[in-house]
Amino acid sequence: MNRPIREIVGERVLLLRRRVKLSQPELAQQAGMSVTTLNRVENAHQSLYMEKIVALATALGTTADYLLGLSDTPSKPRALVRTYEDEPTGKNSHQDAEATLPPQPQHRRPRQAATVG
Repeated sequence: MNRPIREIVGERVLLLRRRVKLSQPELAQQAGMSVTTLNRVENAHQSLYMEKIVALATALGTTADYLLGLSDTPSKPRALVRTYEDEPTGKNSHQDAEATLPPQPQHRRPRQAATVG
């Protein structure tokens, strides 16, 4: 029988919070939510928007996939972990970030003349 996602998320948040030795107020503050909301999530009484799932995963050092039960690996692969030092800095930082992306294909449709009739 499939368990509701709320139960899976709550169980895994509680497990990881205890593993990293954070109190509910500490984790709630790091994830940008109230202690009441975190308590309700851990007890499977409340669902979360995806932004809060990501915030919890980041604060707990795991992935959203793990919290949602899509993966059984609680830690992030080292190659995918980004740190503050990885962030581009400076006036044109958005250009620096775009420069590291692979070129995107150009999809253009030929223009057709409008029919007059």
